[in-house]
Amino acid sequence: MKPVAVTLCLFAMVATPLWGQEDTTETRAFVRGGVYDKPYLTQLLGRAALGGYAEFHSRWEREDGINEFSFVAKRFNLFTAARVSDFVRFAAELEFEDGAEEILLEFASIDLTIHRAFAVRAGMLLSPLGRFNLAHDSPLNEFTDRPVTSTDIFGVALSEPGLGALGSIPVGGSGRVTYEAYLVNGFNDGVINNSPDGTRIPEGRRNFEDNNSAPSFVGRVTYSPNLGFELGLSGYTGPYNQFQSEGARLDERRNVNLWVLDFEGSLLGFEFSGEGGFGNVDIPPTLIGTLASDQAGFYLDILRDFGHGWISTMAQSHFSVGARLESVDFNRDIEGDDTRQISLGFNFRPNAESVYKFNYVRGRTTDSFNNAAQFSKLLFSVATYF
Repeated sequence: MKPVAVTLCLFAMVATPLWGQEDTTETRAFVRGGVYDKPYLTQLLGRAALGGYAEFHSRWEREDGINEFSFVAKRFNLFTAARVSDFVRFAAELEFEDGAEEILLEFASIDLTIHRAFAVRAGMLLSPLGRFNLAHDSPLNEFTDRPVTSTDIFGVALSEPGLGALGSIPVGGSGRVTYEAYLVNGFNDGVINNSPDGTRIPEGRRNFEDNNSAPSFVGRVTYSPNLGFELGLSGYTGPYNQFQSEGARLDERRNVNLWVLDFEGSLLGFEFSGEGGFGNVDIPPTLIGTLASDQAGFYLDILRDFGHGWISTMAQSHFSVGARLESVDFNRDIEGDDTRQISLGFNFRPNAESVYKFNYVRGRTTDSFNNAAQFSKLLFSVATYF
């Protein structure tokens, strides 16, 4: 079954809210685990606060009989935030990845809050393309690896220079609607030129100076009847090729278009979350049939906590078990060029801010000629805020 069909079935099942506890929208984080919902912010004494998180992996991977084992100093991220005045806030995140082989300014924004329903944001933004891109900190999430759909279709972590607005609007007693809408630099032609595997949208990231002087648009709107459930819809559109330069027309405008549906909820002690979406890339006429124009994918996480306080010396500790089902189709017009996998997890949290993760991953991938390869992984990781 293609991911598009699975995605529609998945979100049909959760169309009715999974009701949770009530809350007051005045005190809720704009995005749970997002920019202004970090543990270190609770310790703000002066005008500025500092914090971050660290993540370490131990990985055993096997594909078609070939084994690999490695240790990885995966991420070391530094946060800072400041309330400059009653109306102006600043936040930033600097990421050191894979032992500092890659250093990125992942987020740096200045917010001017005019009203809870309207604030202006400018800077290096985390594009609101699905919820996971806005809240992907390793100590917050329950699996060692990020979802394949989020990383390989939507480009998580997707950071772009841009300008726009966001806000939260109360609905009913404890419900709310939130929105984010930005103009950003968009993707570049790495979308179709940078990968030997064909069309790969994330390869067009890092467009720090707009290559075509035509901004892209990205936005997300969510509805949450209460603290236990949220449903979000995101969209992204804009040109990736250099179709003009200094007013001169060089080529036809070719767009990247993305749609993402995300949700989180709880029912009977289980926590559910997931994303599903579609990507479309305008392909040059000479490459139609060679490069993919349509892609799709989804993931679904199911989690159950247990054992709170079992360890008497760690009063805040608990365990959890979880499963993730995911499928990605990199070319919806052919058989093949896809990845499907299931991940099983067992985690221990000594407290809410630190986690030890044990994961088993089993999956199957095919190339564009529909040649299949089986793979499996045993992953151990440690992550903590500080």
